[in-house]
Amino acid sequence: MKPSAATLGMGVSMTVGYGTLYYSFSILAPEIAREFGWSQSFVFAVFSIGLLGGAVSAPIIGRLIDRFGARPVLTFGSILAAAALAGLSMVQNGWQFAAVTLAAEFVSIAVQYDAGFAALAQRHGQEARSQITLVTLVAGFASTVFWPLIQWLLTMMTWREVYLVLAGLNLVLALPVHALWPSYRQPPVRPATNAAGAGRPPVVSRRPQLALMAISLSAGGFVLSAMGASLLVLLGDAGFTPAIATLAGSMIGPSQVAARIIEYARRGVLSPPVTGLIATGAIFLALALLFAAAIFPAVAIVLLFAVFFGIGQGLTSIIRGVLPLHYFGTAGYGRTMGTLSGIRMVLSAAAPFTIIFVNEKLGISAAVGCLLLMGAVGLAAMIALSRLAPLLSQETSTN
Repeated sequence: MKPSAATLGMGVSMTVGYGTLYYSFSILAPEIAREFGWSQSFVFAVFSIGLLGGAVSAPIIGRLIDRFGARPVLTFGSILAAAALAGLSMVQNGWQFAAVTLAAEFVSIAVQYDAGFAALAQRHGQEARSQITLVTLVAGFASTVFWPLIQWLLTMMTWREVYLVLAGLNLVLALPVHALWPSYRQPPVRPATNAAGAGRPPVVSRRPQLALMAISLSAGGFVLSAMGASLLVLLGDAGFTPAIATLAGSMIGPSQVAARIIEYARRGVLSPPVTGLIATGAIFLALALLFAAAIFPAVAIVLLFAVFFGIGQGLTSIIRGVLPLHYFGTAGYGRTMGTLSGIRMVLSAAAPFTIIFVNEKLGISAAVGCLLLMGAVGLAAMIALSRLAPLLSQETSTN
């Protein structure tokens, strides 16, 4: 399937969604803490609590997408995201900051991958895999674009004015894409039934697949969230210099993009479960290499870790969207994505604090060992999931 202008536009809007509501915080948080005299730990704790707001809103937004279609949810999401970012520019105390941050993360789900994937599934049905991959490929540059952009803006204006610019980007770039998104909604695909399972309620029949999917994606979310927040700290405590740690971190991005390009080019070759096995397997192997590097700090090992981790991270964003489509089809896709995201985001919010706490109390080996255990759980659940059949007939199942 050739890339459409609408899909490329969705990739741009997802870039804006992640760049303004997620990646911006790591750059602006020190500026906020400095102005108010707060500790950075307080500011990041507020952000972590805000992520839990996304866990609460994900199932709600998923149901709204199923009921009303993706276009109105995405459109109002852009407007509310802009309002929340503008609100951050006007906070005057800690309570206001906490309340507006929670609101911003609550609405962020409506302008990020979960809503975007649902929009693609409604429009393209079982053929949405290539479109989902393309969107993740474009939006994968969110940090690459927004980190230097925000740093550059801070040389000319205050953090409050930067938030106003970020609000404007949601209105100027993301809102038109969402407002013009086709309103077409595919009719739901009925799950296949057989003699043994005739009459069984869909919720019951899909429970094993949904549970294993939730376990694997949530374990992966824990690892990705923890590594995103604490990688440089962990590498430093493992004995690597800041230069080597930065080099390793910089290799993750290109590896992530390369994995997504290969997935887009070869999307018809491997089934979504096999792609899921590659993603979780790459993350597990990367964490095993990081554990080895914590014991024997060799540069080659940590660089190899970065490559495999980037591959796993790049493919994980894709399987979040294509696995529910593969196993359950388009019927109730928004609700399914919301349920999975809610569970995943609870663990993701707890991950940075948990790993830093373990690292401080028990040491680097224990912290990486905890991550390795979560990686093993994610891989084991994916192996079990790959052995289960999709709940669709052969005529409608995806490859």
